Amino acid sequence: MNWDDLKIFLAVAEAPSMRAAAQALKVSHSTVSRRIDALEGALNVRLFDRMPDGYRLTGAGEELLPVALQTDECLHTFGRSVAGRDDMLSGQVRLTLPDPIVATGHFGDIFLGFMRQYPEIQLRIDSSMELFDLSRREADVALRFTNTPPVHLIGRKLGNMHQAIYGTQEYIRAHPPEGPESDARWVGWGEPDHCPEWIARSPYPHLKVLGHFDSLDIQLAMIKQGGGIGFIPCLVGDCQPDLVRLSEPVATIDVWLLSHGDTRGAARMRAFRQYLLERAADIEAALAGRLHDKSLQG
Repeated sequence: MNWDDLKIFLAVAEAPSMRAAAQALKVSHSTVSRRIDALEGALNVRLFDRMPDGYRLTGAGEELLPVALQTDECLHTFGRSVAGRDDMLSGQVRLTLPDPIVATGHFGDIFLGFMRQYPEIQLRIDSSMELFDLSRREADVALRFTNTPPVHLIGRKLGNMHQAIYGTQEYIRAHPPEGPESDARWVGWGEPDHCPEWIARSPYPHLKVLGHFDSLDIQLAMIKQGGGIGFIPCLVGDCQPDLVRLSEPVATIDVWLLSHGDTRGAARMRAFRQYLLERAADIEAALAGRLHDKSLQG
């Protein structure tokens, strides 16, 4: 039996549709269909019923599923074990982290410093709010926003992400947000509603919202271009020389450095974690908005 075909079988069995399975595998729909046909031909049994709304496991497919799952887990366990015995300060460290961290100069300086100190270690950064599976080695190390880190991962809390209100000095002077008749506007994020909770809790619940954006990068660009004021992470706002802070930082969510126990023994993983942990005090201060004076001047 070809393991690649079994991997495709598993993806189709777990995905809501053939198209979703093809996207997850990063191959074409026709490739998935052809490989399933090949696997069924090799086994001389039908594994899926082709329904109008997608593929459905047959009785034989249901029998094969736990075998495929166990094989998949055994291969991933072996891969993690081998990676964990690696004692060379070379190779790749794949780091997954949320977009707000990428938008900061603080972590950028840390990553650059690490790469300069360990030139043989290739740091690959995947920025996404998607949760990569460390057990399947979709990433080696994760910086995650969570108050409840997964119990199967090992790590350390780096601090709590604080947020505050920021705007350009020019915008704030032209549109003072304090008065009830102020024409200042919020640059919003998330789903719009009558009065989002974050606005209701702010010092300026009376201000209207200019727009809502699902990207921190877009929200930040709108604020810097004089579109309004925004409630953004201090880690981001404090790195912008043209922004000033209008409120005290508010704690929001914990930030964790996480890795899988099977791979954390590799020398390159230890070196990366240690490099970050040696800077843990500064990271915690940056998350809390204590590294820079960003108050509005005169």
